[in-house]
Amino acid sequence: MKRPRLPQSLRDPFTQATLVLAGLAVAGFVIFALGWRGGARTAYVPLQVPWLVSGAIGGLALLGLALGSWSIHLGRRQDAEHRAVVEQVVRQAAELAEDLRTGRRQLPSRVVSSR
Repeated sequence: MKRPRLPQSLRDPFTQATLVLAGLAVAGFVIFALGWRGGARTAYVPLQVPWLVSGAIGGLALLGLALGSWSIHLGRRQDAEHRAVVEQVVRQAAELAEDLRTGRRQLPSRVVSSR
């Protein structure tokens, strides 16, 4: 059986993780809404408390998990981009040093201006 091909934009692991974490955040808000709805349908206040507490705790926990994970994910992606740029600079510096050592390149002469 052949698996359906995802569009190119959905094959990126960053996009996939962002979509999953956004879904978890939406689920957290849905749990908040269900807790509110359950509490609002109950006229007797002591029976409203379990609805509101469980909806608030569950929704907040899921929302905190999703947003915290998303923050960590963004930080890791930015760190990876930074490492790639630093690696490229180091590679270019090493090539320049090798070219200078072998004589393929020379440093530009400094022009000293006289006053």
